[in-house]
Amino acid sequence: MKLKKFFIGAAAFALTTSLLAGCGNKGKASGDGDGGDKTTLTFWNGFTASDGEILKGIVDTFNKENDKNITIEMDVMTWANLNEKLPPAISAKKAPDFVALNYGDFAQYVKNGAVQDLEDFWEYDGVDKSDFVDTAVDLGKVEDKQYFIPMQVQGMYMYWNKDLFKAAGLDENQPPRTWEKLAEMAPKLADSSKNVHGFIFNKDGTWPLYNWMLANGGKLVNDDYTKSEFDSPENLETLKTIQKMIHDDKAGPESISGAEMDNVMNANQLAIELNGPWLNNGLKANEINYSVTTIPQGSEDGKQQAILDGVGYAIPASTDPKKKEAIYEFLKYWNSTEIGKKWSMENGFPAYLNSVNEDKEVKEDPIVSELSKQMDFAEPFLPGFEKLPTINNDIINPLIERLLAGEDAEKLMKEADKKINDLLAE
Repeated sequence: MKLKKFFIGAAAFALTTSLLAGCGNKGKASGDGDGGDKTTLTFWNGFTASDGEILKGIVDTFNKENDKNITIEMDVMTWANLNEKLPPAISAKKAPDFVALNYGDFAQYVKNGAVQDLEDFWEYDGVDKSDFVDTAVDLGKVEDKQYFIPMQVQGMYMYWNKDLFKAAGLDENQPPRTWEKLAEMAPKLADSSKNVHGFIFNKDGTWPLYNWMLANGGKLVNDDYTKSEFDSPENLETLKTIQKMIHDDKAGPESISGAEMDNVMNANQLAIELNGPWLNNGLKANEINYSVTTIPQGSEDGKQQAILDGVGYAIPASTDPKKKEAIYEFLKYWNSTEIGKKWSMENGFPAYLNSVNEDKEVKEDPIVSELSKQMDFAEPFLPGFEKLPTINNDIINPLIERLLAGEDAEKLMKEADKKINDLLAE
């Protein structure tokens, strides 16, 4: 969906100005303990899979155990549906009291004045900012202001099927550590007679592409987001390598979505997949003999790079400021060591709280401890760049699909570069 269709315009959000004026006040929420009136908070999110059940359990426990008489009513929908419904709901003052937003989407809301400044969360009683990994905090910032509070962090990781490595005569404990080795190894793992793929580059795979570009010295746009830098020798090399691996060397199918790719991996027919931590539960449920590690690098001894992604809590501009303290009470609860550990351990997600990372059980968990290593070097990608979702959906995803089908890589790169510049000039 294009950005200009995604939001309904800055004028519509002018209605929220008076609400924003009171955001910095910390006044008591109704039901702030002492048996006061009940405070009901509405909460939208897109956790529709097994992680949603874990989230529901945490919310239910908070509702039962908090001493502020706060009840959270949760509405779960797909992320696409949430992003479609939320902007007009904010304008009409019918939005939920707080929401979970993906990192790649939230800058648009900030740009349109649709969410509140949450900088004062760090001053809320019982919140310890020093317990948060700095880069997790940075995910929620635009122009040095905090607009969303960490809910989870993630990145792209490399999963490999150990049985399929053995079947191909490769060492099951030696996955490719660099992008070059991945491109070299993937065709060797494919076996068309058994419908086994070595590697799939999904047609909506912007994040694997960006990680590969960065490792190869490429960029998407310049540092102030005013000009495309997509047309470069480094990016052309990356595009050609991907095309050769899939279109020429037949490591995997030419046109497949990320969701379809997960199904192939869960069916024991894919040797290597790049994806987020949410893949873990599906692989376990399907009893796949797999391991996971950090994303491939440009070289084995060079600077380590990875894109840090995540989900955070935001408060719409239409939310009554009197409810802010009640929302902060839940956000503090979520960011406690106990809940942070529960979310990481049950979902297989890296931890962003230092107290969770230092927990003995977390350190000994083979999945969480391995994924958490990437937190040492992963950084947010183009923070505050509100046009990134449009570039992904309207320019880069179509390029990937045409690239994998065999179209000229250089021509595609130059066409995309022009489209990005045209968008930035609007």
